[in-house]
Amino acid sequence: MPASASYYHRLSNRHYTIGGGKLRRHQLDPQSQEINVLEKSIDLAIGSGNHAITYLSRGAGTLLELPLSWYAAEKGYAMSPGYDRPDHLDMRREISDACLFCHAAYPTPGSFREPKSINCERCHGSSAQHLSKPQRATILNPAKLSPQRQLEVCLQCHLETASQGITDSMRQPGRGHFSYRPGEPLSSYKLYFDRSDSSETRFEVNHAGYRLLQSACFVKSNGRLTCTTCHDPHTAQARNACAGCHASKHAKETTDCAGCHMPKRRTTDAIHVSMTDHAIPRNRSFVEPVRENHTPYDGPVVSFYTKADPLTLAIVNQRDATSRTVDLYRQHLRRDPDDVAALAALGNVLFRLNRRTEAMEVLARALRLDPSHVGALNTLGVAQATQGDYAKAITTLEKARAAHPDHALTWLNLGVTYEAFEQPKKARDCYREAIRLQPDFGEARQRLAGLGQK
Repeated sequence: MPASASYYHRLSNRHYTIGGGKLRRHQLDPQSQEINVLEKSIDLAIGSGNHAITYLSRGAGTLLELPLSWYAAEKGYAMSPGYDRPDHLDMRREISDACLFCHAAYPTPGSFREPKSINCERCHGSSAQHLSKPQRATILNPAKLSPQRQLEVCLQCHLETASQGITDSMRQPGRGHFSYRPGEPLSSYKLYFDRSDSSETRFEVNHAGYRLLQSACFVKSNGRLTCTTCHDPHTAQARNACAGCHASKHAKETTDCAGCHMPKRRTTDAIHVSMTDHAIPRNRSFVEPVRENHTPYDGPVVSFYTKADPLTLAIVNQRDATSRTVDLYRQHLRRDPDDVAALAALGNVLFRLNRRTEAMEVLARALRLDPSHVGALNTLGVAQATQGDYAKAITTLEKARAAHPDHALTWLNLGVTYEAFEQPKKARDCYREAIRLQPDFGEARQRLAGLGQK
């Protein structure tokens, strides 16, 4: 359990107090009175503590990332990765299945939202047969795989091209989040994408695999270099394996090649940690970031490591709501008709294009597959309200609120609908809750002020 401490985040003007198994947030009004108070329990932790520990709170059917993390380098607390900005997600960031894939073990039936630490199965495959018949033939030994398949056992979690700004990966049609099994080609599970600009200056917290794949050492090894060339997978300890390829006198006499050629650097998306740069440069040259880099990227996205089909590549490059976007999603759904995220996205695009009837049909289909999908519920509720069916819209949005009570946009949409339904008191309560959850929610503040004394 984390030690008690207080932390003030100047960029968002929020005070945090951690202790007693809880994280509490508040702001101060002009009279120094506490406002916008919000408190969450600390239920789970992510991280070994070698670099950092980030805390999670159980919501209503969700896991939420908390905005304060403990950092070994700081020997104390600071904002969680991605939160050192004025408009951070505070206590609203939902931990998705994609997050849990790399930070938790395969889920057991009936306990998906009770994650446990990653276990042997992530690298050695299912243990059921081995437990019933304990012998080497009944468990996967990654060392028996080809070098590429060995590498991909690690890359399943340690390959991320960008933590923000683009869709960095997309699962193949029909593949669930936890469906990858060690030994299969990684490309049969997921396709990876990268920005088309230079990657030399980008160094992020999960860039070990990304930088290694671009290194001269990996390229010149013709695929023989893997993570276990240098790392013991069971202890995470590294060994100096450079002399196995480099035969110069300097290489033979040096015992700490990594000290110069794999320097530890602060990452641009988590500035309170320093990670080893796996690009293995001949001459190191870099500038340590002092702030998280949230510069938007609007350039093209290209395939990385895996080769994407033209349709998938077109989808990840489509950023606007156009008729072409609709066509691309419909093509995708013909090959993966149960992709709830794609259905919700298509419904949203259709709504923005004022194709309301089509949008509601698609969103209803998404909600048959996932009745608590907050995005689909919100778009459907707003669509119903724009057609004047406020009672039905309120029913839909109340379902979203019950499933995700920490979703500030749901409270805003509820407030707007209650206001249109001539229930100003309920609208006011909704706007206030939206502001409490998201103090920088400008539209909620404007609508609350606009209600006046109604």
